[in-house]
Formats: sequence, structure tokens, C-alpha cells
Amino acid sequence: MLRHLISLFLVVSVAIVISNPVRSEVLTGSGLVDVPTGRVLQHGIFEAGTYLGFQQAATDRSSANLADAVAVRLDFGLFDRLEIGLTHLWDEGEPDSTVARTANLKLLLLKESEAGVVPGVAIGVEKLGNTIFPSDSEAEIGEIPSAFFAVSKTFNLPRVHLFSLHVGVGTQRFAFEGQPIGVFAGLSKAFHPAFVRGDIAMRLEFDGSGVNAGLQYVASSGLQVALGAETLNNPDEFRYLAAVSWTNEQMLEQIDETKRLIRRATELVVETKRAISEKNATDKATESPSSQ
Repeated sequence: MLRHLISLFLVVSVAIVISNPVRSEVLTGSGLVDVPTGRVLQHGIFEAGTYLGFQQAATDRSSANLADAVAVRLDFGLFDRLEIGLTHLWDEGEPDSTVARTANLKLLLLKESEAGVVPGVAIGVEKLGNTIFPSDSEAEIGEIPSAFFAVSKTFNLPRVHLFSLHVGVGTQRFAFEGQPIGVFAGLSKAFHPAFVRGDIAMRLEFDGSGVNAGLQYVASSGLQVALGAETLNNPDEFRYLAAVSWTNEQMLEQIDETKRLIRRATELVVETKRAISEKNATDKATESPSSQ
């Protein structure tokens, strides 16, 4: 199965024509703020929503260029190994207000073990195609897409408890200035506060050009709201991010939990009937000698 998935991944990567560069995916479920991780969405899980970014003008701190990039996206997982992201983006930061339709692909090579030293390992390619499957007349070769290799591992430390470390190497947007490749790294931690109905995740990362931070709230209904900031280390390039999306992960977990409860209730009913039958059989066996 893994061999077939790798073949599919490579074929699709080659088939989609590369076009003009656009901003990367941000605040996705399997990623941090702006960098990927060694994890993918599980089979049947999808996220649909929108995100936007706006940048503070370097010459005027009192005003910001709102929504310099606005996008709608769909991310979904297949076979617990492959994640596909489709994005339609309006980038006001590019000349002529660029409109782009891109695809991101990520393949899970190793799944992180719940207990042990095996990390999650994934490879992927971002920003595939200005139009998905364009015609020959529309295809234009532009920037090479960003390829990456990412590793993720969860640790359990005293007081800190569970947190995840993510590291990786990548090309293009991850690369250091003047270098073909670069490294990226990040930390993430999830909280389950009693005063809210849902989970809160905090993320901190370095993406090859700057330090980013983000905060995401996931409601029990599947609604996800995230806020972030890019390039915290450079005030002239500081950029705000916001995203709103919905995922069916919580709904599927509730369905699975309901199925488990139904199975358990069925088992209890069967066990109760068996116990009653055994008791009746024992009572009959006890009554038989006395009647003689």
C-alpha cells in the first residue's frame, strides 16, 4: 500500500504544472502556523475554511493593509497516509492582484507511535499549479515549488506534560538566503481547559526566514478559529494571520464513541441474558433432586 501511495504521490506531483508563487498554506490542522509537520490528517478527515493575512505598513504603523491575501481552502486525508490541500487564493500583495489555485501534497512515511521512540515522518510539496490541471496554452513555468521533509515527536515531561517538537528541511520558502535548502523547527502544545468546550493549541516556529507564533481554538462542534503572526523578529515584515474553518474530526470521534457505547451496551445485554439463563438452569438443577 505504501509503495502505491508513493507512486501516486510522485505521479500527481509531476503531472501538475508549476506556476507563479503564492503565499503558503497557514494555520492548517496538520501544520503549525506556516510550517508543515510530520503528521497528516487521518482517513476521512477534512477541513474546509478560509484564511487571510494582512501586513502592517513599514512607513505607517497606524494603518495596515487589510486582507493582502485571502484564501478558501479544503484539506483532506486519505488512507491515513496521504493529505491533499486545495486552495483558491486572492493575493493583493502580488502585482495585478494575483488569483491562484494551488495544491499541496503530503505523504506520511512513518506514523508516530503512541509509546516509543518512533517519530512521525512526512514528505511533501507545496504550491502546485496556478490552475489545477491547466491547459498547455495556460501553463507557464514559474518558481519551483517548495519541497520538504518533516519529523514530529511528542514528549511527556514533568510539569510541562505533553508537547510536540517538529523539525525539518525544505527548499524555496524554507531556504536560507542564497542557499538551496534550509531548516525549520517548531513547538506545539495542546490544552484542555475546563472553562471552555473545546481544545486550545499554542504554536511557535521558525520557518527559515523568521519566527512565527499562533493560537488555535477547536470547539467540540468542529469549528476552528486561529490567530497568528509571522516574522515577529522583523517589524518591517510583521504580518498578521487569521483563519476560520470547520473539521469533521470531532463529529467522527463522537460517532465512534457512540458506536463503542452501543457495542458495550449490546455486550452487557448479552452477558445479562447469559447470566439469567445460567441462573435458571442452576435453579432447575437444584429443584430436580428435591422433587424426587
